[in-house]
Amino acid sequence: MVIADGPLYWAILVFAGAACGFLNTLASSGSAVSLPLLVLLGMPEGAANATNRLPVLVGGIMATITFARKGQLDWGAAWKLGVPATAGAVVGALAAETLPGKDVGYLITGAVLLALVMLFTTTRQALAQVFEAPARVPPLAIGLMLGVGFWIGLIVLDGATYVLLILILVCWYPLAQANALKSFILVVTTAVAIAMFASDGEMRFAEGAVLSAGSIAGGYFGAKFSSFPSARTWAFRLLVVAISLELVHLAWQYTASWRAN
Repeated sequence: MVIADGPLYWAILVFAGAACGFLNTLASSGSAVSLPLLVLLGMPEGAANATNRLPVLVGGIMATITFARKGQLDWGAAWKLGVPATAGAVVGALAAETLPGKDVGYLITGAVLLALVMLFTTTRQALAQVFEAPARVPPLAIGLMLGVGFWIGLIVLDGATYVLLILILVCWYPLAQANALKSFILVVTTAVAIAMFASDGEMRFAEGAVLSAGSIAGGYFGAKFSSFPSARTWAFRLLVVAISLELVHLAWQYTASWRAN
């Protein structure tokens, strides 16, 4: 399905950016909405993978600033975890540059399916966790963040989910503080990937700017809503809706040849 370059095209981009920023800030999987939508609009997989980084970056910056102003960002942990994640993102972005567009499409599909499985298992349990012990950054978390950074550099989709799981289940951070650290880590890792993709000319800056405008609003409201008592419940519900919609889109995409007959 390809939507012509017109008002509907740009309106969908604004919505995709807002959803990406809000979901990435409140929980994760914002790219499960924005990345497949770019492909749905007719953008090649490689260009979509590159352009989708811009709303992730801008939404992450807005969320990080909002969390920092509220005193919810642990700066010491941010740098301890951000450095290995950024190193992994560099290697992941280099790997992404060598992948054909068809392989990127397979990765997107696999990531969405994995997100659905994790949504009803690990992610749901993590959102319900409340630890009495103080948060800490063990060596295991640093090693895991290196691997997650690689995935963020490679495809970014659901990278926020993996970061959130590490921060809650390994580092024992409450949801609001985990979301603050997650936003910071997304900023530093995504910035590196954007610089590398932009140098190769794959970035669609006009579309990326519109996505980013929506992401600013989404990131701001996601950070505000994260402290509400009902945030955990709504985070899970929104993830269910987002990933379910993408599964419908993937099913439609892969049955196109069958429906054409």
